[in-house]
Amino acid sequence: MPLNREAYTRYRLIDSRLRKKPYPHLEELIEYVSEKFDKPVSRRTLQLDLQEMRYNQALNFNAPIVYNKKEKLYQYSDEEYSIHNLPVSADELHGLDFAISILNQFKHLPAIKEFEDAIMKIASTVQLNKDARGESDHIQLDKPFIIKGIEFVEPILKAISERRAIQFTYQRHGSDTASQNLMEPYIIRESKNFWYVIGNGISKKDHKILTFALDRIIDLQITEQTFDDTKIDKKNFYKNVLGVTIAEGKPEKLLLSFSPIQGKYVKTIPIHHSQKVVKETANELRVSLELVINTELKMQLQSYGANVKVLRPKTLADEMKANAQKLLALYKE
Repeated sequence: MPLNREAYTRYRLIDSRLRKKPYPHLEELIEYVSEKFDKPVSRRTLQLDLQEMRYNQALNFNAPIVYNKKEKLYQYSDEEYSIHNLPVSADELHGLDFAISILNQFKHLPAIKEFEDAIMKIASTVQLNKDARGESDHIQLDKPFIIKGIEFVEPILKAISERRAIQFTYQRHGSDTASQNLMEPYIIRESKNFWYVIGNGISKKDHKILTFALDRIIDLQITEQTFDDTKIDKKNFYKNVLGVTIAEGKPEKLLLSFSPIQGKYVKTIPIHHSQKVVKETANELRVSLELVINTELKMQLQSYGANVKVLRPKTLADEMKANAQKLLALYKE
């Protein structure tokens, strides 16, 4: 049986009370949990909770709850025990903290929402362990935000698995009008915290492969129209592509020269899996890549500013130079 939020709240309250002296009688425990829970808790419910905390293997609390028949009190046989005690290292706690932050960003997905209570349990335990170590403020992650359009991931995945076309209304940025689209969905791809669906735009005359951002979809329906999903090689479709933009043409060999400081970052976090170090000196890091030249690649290179120079191909080098001149012109009086 999945752990629900109310049950876990009661477990936390029981745990808190059993660790405090004087230890409670059953009625005192019921009164304490009901008051803190702000909701009446029955005798039977609390007795079942005590049993679950003792023996439920899925919970894995293995709580050493004992009943003192003489005093008619409940307590832990191990005074140091708490359901929030986790035998993990500081590094493991930090890893869990990071993982929880990631999961929180996608908590609106039905597949993730199903495990919301388990995530909540782990998050609460991790926080208590961090508090006990005095590490609450040592690691600060960006607060998760709601990703618009994330609710469409689940139905699109369903359509892909069932090889059924999707129909949706789409409104591009800066446009006052929306368009109706019929698509054979092949792939869902995430890039820089935005999600996209890629597929065959069968509502278009030329049936070309198109990309749609999920945050611009207004509504979506799965149709009864089926399709053959062997038209593209899903596994290698983005093999030589940075981001999601599908550019015309084949992958090209790029040669980039980075400043020493920027080079250290690029070596640590490569731009693409095809990246290879060609030359490394005190003054330069030179790398090669094999990529389709698309919008995302150009934006990535421009983000490095004066810390990168495109050596090859010449067409891209000329375009980057022209963009640099335009940027310079903006600052001329």
